[in-house]
Amino acid sequence: MTERVSVARWVVRGLLLFTLTFADLNDIWSPDTVANTLFAWTLIRESDVDYDEFATLYGPDGVPRHIAGQPGIPRDTYFFRPCGEASLRAQETFVLRPVPPTESGASPRGLGPRPPDPGERVCSIFPPGISLLALPVLAPFVLAGVSPADGGMLVRAGHLAAALIETIAVLLLWSVMRRFTSARWALALVFLYWLGTSVRTISAQALWQHAGVHLALALALWLVLQERVSIRRELIAGLVMGAGVSVRQTTAIIALGVARLPWPRVAVVRPLAPILFALGVALGVVPLLVYNALAFGSPFEQGYGDKPFYPQTLEPGLRGLLISPSRGILIYEPWIVAGLAAFGLAWRRPGLVALRLRGLSVAWLLLLVTYANYMEWWGGRVFGPRFLDDLMPALVVAIAWGISQGLLSRTWARVMFWVAAGWSLLLFNVAALVYDPNGWDTVPVNVNFDPSKLFLWSDPQWLNVLASLGSADARVLAGALLSALLLGLLLRLELRERPLRPS
Repeated sequence: MTERVSVARWVVRGLLLFTLTFADLNDIWSPDTVANTLFAWTLIRESDVDYDEFATLYGPDGVPRHIAGQPGIPRDTYFFRPCGEASLRAQETFVLRPVPPTESGASPRGLGPRPPDPGERVCSIFPPGISLLALPVLAPFVLAGVSPADGGMLVRAGHLAAALIETIAVLLLWSVMRRFTSARWALALVFLYWLGTSVRTISAQALWQHAGVHLALALALWLVLQERVSIRRELIAGLVMGAGVSVRQTTAIIALGVARLPWPRVAVVRPLAPILFALGVALGVVPLLVYNALAFGSPFEQGYGDKPFYPQTLEPGLRGLLISPSRGILIYEPWIVAGLAAFGLAWRRPGLVALRLRGLSVAWLLLLVTYANYMEWWGGRVFGPRFLDDLMPALVVAIAWGISQGLLSRTWARVMFWVAAGWSLLLFNVAALVYDPNGWDTVPVNVNFDPSKLFLWSDPQWLNVLASLGSADARVLAGALLSALLLGLLLRLELRERPLRPS
């Protein structure tokens, strides 16, 4: 039986999930998100891509000047760099050694572009994709005259954009999962994606890049994750993933996983499909190349510069990303074992869906190794493993497909899956209510200055967050009640009709 869901019902689903991102009544953000949000102000007001008007200005005497209505962000803030080709900083930061804070007290810089000198044009290190994606939401704030110095409004405007982007992504994933499993299983996996990962605590909370990556991947999966795919869909999916590279450069690894690659002992069907997909990716990356040329003088220079990837960080990076008490994905989201098992099952099943899931399994491993080699593998002051959650849409869809292939068919497997899922739901929903990036992550030392604390089982981040419930105030209680009300409304909407079989 094919599930027929009216447009109105999809809208209601989206509105309830969108509202849920605000129901925690807790602003969770990072300085990264400020830079991404400010791009709308410089693009619309100044018609350029530099951040000169937002950085500290200096008079002829070298004394900093304060201009009313301008943020005056210190030039040594880690997300600033000189426009044009920038030389690297001479001082290198080692991954597990405490380092002194910068002059502004911001996160320390690794080996990358130096901060802008007085008189130099200022650019952001971040690619422009998420800012361009959020532009329709942010433009009304700019045109209404909202001051870029209003930090609270910047955070909330970015929250609005990120929540909308993530809502569209999850509705697409919901539709994809219904191709493989029942309505109730799809609903359960939507809840797990929305509430048991970094979505509610990071990607839907402020304008990080993750929401844009999730949207690109969800749309690409919606286009091509089925047994019969037209050439046109392959091309459009490539365009979408190419645009995702403009959001976050590591999306290129994920794009490789989505592509229909010629695997050994797999019959080649429609050999033009990978070519058109690659063409779409190349065209989708063009906006990033244009931005790089405008900001840095070359389409192949990018904001991060030569960010440090060190082979000696592979071992601690792998341990940290997988099993460290304060960043390990198997600690915060142990239920992803089911997704990894579905990836493994795809290597033993025929069909185009299984073929793409094989590619995504390789992409997951490549992403893991890439971030493990990255000097700042822990991802800054955040809750949980935000870097690896970029591929979370593929993992939940893989679980849905795996269920259709017999995964979780045994009672013991379902019990273990939901025990693990319950743990993640507890952690991330408590964090949504009480997590403060200026709490555990900075006391007694900032994890960006001394990431060795991420390996301490005596004081894990998640335990600190759970303990914070003991001092819950009226805001926390109100956020919990509002969240429960919205979840109850969504459950009532979805469960009042008889569950249907996969479509």
